[in-house]
Amino acid sequence: MGEAIERYPLGRDTAESRRLNEQHKLLIDIVDGAIDSSIPVDRISSVADVATGTGVWLWDAQKVLSQSSDGSKRYFHGFDISSAQFPVAPHEIELSVHDVLTPFPPEHHNRYDLIHVRLLVTALGESEFDAAVRNLLSILRPGGYLQWVEIDYTPIYDPKNPHHPRAMPMIQIWTKYMDQNNISRNAPSVVAKAFEAAGLANVINRPFLVRGREDIKARAQAWELGFWSTVMPLVLQRTGEAADGDVANVKANEIIADLAAAFAEGEVIDVRFGTVIGQKAE
Repeated sequence: MGEAIERYPLGRDTAESRRLNEQHKLLIDIVDGAIDSSIPVDRISSVADVATGTGVWLWDAQKVLSQSSDGSKRYFHGFDISSAQFPVAPHEIELSVHDVLTPFPPEHHNRYDLIHVRLLVTALGESEFDAAVRNLLSILRPGGYLQWVEIDYTPIYDPKNPHHPRAMPMIQIWTKYMDQNNISRNAPSVVAKAFEAAGLANVINRPFLVRGREDIKARAQAWELGFWSTVMPLVLQRTGEAADGDVANVKANEIIADLAAAFAEGEVIDVRFGTVIGQKAE
């Protein structure tokens, strides 16, 4: 997994944990809830969240499932490649370190009615999604559901889809970084194909727009600005656009100032999301 860790451009410190938690609130609104409406929640008794980070999705999943509870106890488990962002005392949630590209321990096999995964696009190369899905399938119960939320970056590559001129420096360096690191342009589509290749049934790839959503516009701008502010110095160095950290910080500040100016004039970068759902055969 060394290559994937090197590809991943974000940190795991307290500031990043706060950013992830705020990002979660926005994403829940973008994709219409923690659990997709196509999944029958009354059949769920055991839940896994893979690449759980701070575990924040699991808290919301608990709330959603408690509304349909018949009083029986449910089991929640979060997996992540690092424990650095795990909460200190998670309530009724188990947490463990695991790399999704390696097989899960036997005690988790065929255990979960619902497995949730989100935003591994910058951690996995495009060719690695198939292996990740195969490993996830091993811990999914027959009849259970796999829900994976990812980003579709294809609109920012489309010359017919214009962005504000002052947003272009960021877009150009970010797409260069993506292409150099085999980061998928359309991760939801790649995930859906991996689901089908693994034999999952009833596969749905449900798209969600961000641009044009006036109800979340200010929050989306803040999220986009926060994300690219965080990654830009490292991205500049890894793409060879900056020789060292000092140069990278100066260039990043200029790029982010331009992006902020574009946002002040109403721009929202046209990234899109896809929720991919599949069901394991009974």
